[in-house]
Amino acid sequence: MKLNTRSLILYSLLGTILFISQVVLNFIPNVELVSFLVIIYSLIYGKNALVPIMIFNMLMGLVYGFGPWLIGYFILWPLLSFLTIILRKLLIENYLALAIFSAFYGLIFGFLYSIPYFLVSPSYAITYWIAGIPYDVVHMISNYFIMLALGKIFYNLIIRLNKQYKFN
Repeated sequence: MKLNTRSLILYSLLGTILFISQVVLNFIPNVELVSFLVIIYSLIYGKNALVPIMIFNMLMGLVYGFGPWLIGYFILWPLLSFLTIILRKLLIENYLALAIFSAFYGLIFGFLYSIPYFLVSPSYAITYWIAGIPYDVVHMISNYFIMLALGKIFYNLIIRLNKQYKFN
């Protein structure tokens, strides 16, 4: 993946938008735009979407501290990007399918996040996951409605801006 200056600036801006969207909605547990934006970025930029995702993860670490929680971010957000790229043909411009996909990822996020804790203590991992299920349900519902309401608008906006500013 070779990046020119224009692409590096674009991906830095997209990563910063991911970070700002997370910080702005931080006061509402498990309601976030990160899943939505990672999916949209991955549909448009393919594997290059990993650049803004990694910038987002680094900004999260710089602001909130580099704790064990960040390991999950370095695994789960790229995983969402890879899954989106793999399923791209089924998801592209099918906003109901995108909403369902986004909702499903929101629901399983807590389970996936708890997997590394199995190495430390399986009982802790299970307890952690079960305690988080209500938050995963909120994550699922919010992801569904965010994608349904904003998916087409943001996808078309980014495509139009890419053409206008010759990013693709």
